[in-house]
Amino acid sequence: MEFIFVQLFIFLLSTRLGTSDWVSEWMGPLQNQFKGLPSHRRSDPDLRMIQVTQEPEENKKMQLVDNSEPPKQPNQLSAINLKIKLEETLRTAKVLAETLKIQIADLIGRENVLKHAITNGRSGVSTLTVTTMSQVPRSYIIRDGRWTLCNGMIQFPLAGQANMFNGLFSEPRCIGREVATVQDPCVFNSIIKYDVVPTKRALEYKEDEYLCLKPTFNITLERYMSVTRQLVNETCKDGIVKSLAESNLECGLRILSEYSFYPHRSSAAASLPLEYCIEKDGSCKLIMAWHVSNSTIENFEFLKNEHNFKKYFIKNGPYIDHVI
Repeated sequence: MEFIFVQLFIFLLSTRLGTSDWVSEWMGPLQNQFKGLPSHRRSDPDLRMIQVTQEPEENKKMQLVDNSEPPKQPNQLSAINLKIKLEETLRTAKVLAETLKIQIADLIGRENVLKHAITNGRSGVSTLTVTTMSQVPRSYIIRDGRWTLCNGMIQFPLAGQANMFNGLFSEPRCIGREVATVQDPCVFNSIIKYDVVPTKRALEYKEDEYLCLKPTFNITLERYMSVTRQLVNETCKDGIVKSLAESNLECGLRILSEYSFYPHRSSAAASLPLEYCIEKDGSCKLIMAWHVSNSTIENFEFLKNEHNFKKYFIKNGPYIDHVI
C-alpha cells in the first residue's frame, strides 16, 4: 500500500514539472518581449496609476460640498460671466463719459475765451465785416473794445510780410478814413426775445415783442413769455432794446458777421487757444450769423473760414459779391 502511494506521488511530481516546462516554452518569448520595452514608459509620471483607495474619500468630500450648493449648469455660468463683463463695461463707459464731459467743458471754456477776445479785440486787433440782406457791407476795426468804422478798404497783412518789415504789416489797417464809432446795431453776441404784456389789461391791446441785444458774448438764447416792460428794462439795461419789427427793418432777417483776429505777440495772447488760428497769415476766423424772424431765432457760429455757409446764408442778398 505504501508503495502505491509513493508511485502516485512520483507521477504527480513528474506531471507538474512537465507542465511548467510547457508553460515556460510558451510564455518565454512574451516575457522576453515585455522585458525589452523601454523602461521610461513604466516610470512616466503621466502614466502613474492612481490608488483606488483615495477616490472614495475625495468623492465623499465633493459630495459634502455639492450638497451645500447645487451644481451650476454651463449656461448659468456663461450668463453670470456675461453679466459681470457687462457691468465692468458699464462702469468703464461711465468713467469715460465723465472724462469726456470734463474735456468738452474745458474745450468750450477755451473757445469762449477766444471768442471773447475776437469780438472785443483783446490781446490783438480784430476786423469785422457786417453783411445784411438790406444794406451794403460795413467794415470795422476793433482794438481792445473800441470800434472804428473804416470808410475805405481794410488792408490785411500777407503771410511773410511781418518778418520782412519788422512787424509793419503784422496788423490790418484802414486804407481810407477811420472814424471812431459805437458797436454796430445789427451785431450782437447774445439775444433775448420778449413778448411783453401791458401792466393794465384793456379791451383791445397788442403784445409788444422786444429783442434784447446784449454786448457781452453769450451763446445762450432765452425766451420769456408774457413779461412786464420793467423786466425787459432791468435785463437789457446794458444792452440795446428794440422791437422785432425795428430789428428786421434796420438789419433784415439775416445778419452775417465775419471776424478776423490778429493776436499780439505778448504773454496775454499766448495764453489764448491759438490752435484755431490756422489761416496762412496766422489769424483766427470767427463767423457769427443770425436769422431772426417772427417765428424763429437761429444762431450759427464757425471758428474757421466757411465759404460754403456764407454763400448759402447770403445767397439772396444784393451785395453778395462784397463778402464772398
